[in-house]
Amino acid sequence: MTDIHGEYQGMELLLKHAEVDFEADQLVFGGDMIDRGEHSGSVIKRIKELADTYPNVQAVIGNHEEMLRDYYRSGDKLWLSHGGRATLKDFEKTFSKAEMDEHIEWIIRLPLVYADEEYVYTHAGLNPHEPLDQQSRDILWMSEYDFYNTPLTKLLGLTHNKPVIYGHTPVERIYFDGARLNCDMGSHTYPIERGLGLVNLTEMIYWVYKPSSKKIEQRKVTRI
Repeated sequence: MTDIHGEYQGMELLLKHAEVDFEADQLVFGGDMIDRGEHSGSVIKRIKELADTYPNVQAVIGNHEEMLRDYYRSGDKLWLSHGGRATLKDFEKTFSKAEMDEHIEWIIRLPLVYADEEYVYTHAGLNPHEPLDQQSRDILWMSEYDFYNTPLTKLLGLTHNKPVIYGHTPVERIYFDGARLNCDMGSHTYPIERGLGLVNLTEMIYWVYKPSSKKIEQRKVTRI
């Protein structure tokens, strides 16, 4: 699941609907957990709680968390104009001062890339000219155009034949070309309603939560 953008209710409903077993299932959150939606604090609190409790639950940093990181480390105010002001207010309602510091530090330390036995997970893409464990932070802002200009064989060579699961650029449908699968369904991204997705990579199906109807739709990942 990626690009939640403060959609706490949708996140919880999807996890429940998919009957995720946190002790047995691999669950990865692909960044951009915060901003735009109304409940960034609750989203972060829940994901950190899951990651601290279950070794199978992981999270990677997104560009919105990176803007938060730059705000706290160097005073860069870019984050404030991209949802940061509202997120700060929600953090202050959700956390005590000590809890807020703890959760912000957790966000700041999230990795750029995570890999398991089958897949590589990152927020927006990978640089094929840098080793997997030495990727620059620029990859958090990579456009899908640039990512798809990477030859498929070169990308799989970088990842040791593991497909890359990512988000960052909203899509209407989820496609898999054998090397790349974009999970971002556009939660709180555009004025028109988009959804929040949860992908089952074992069965290559996904569920989409629609905030206005509070309903969940199941779809198949399209192979191309």
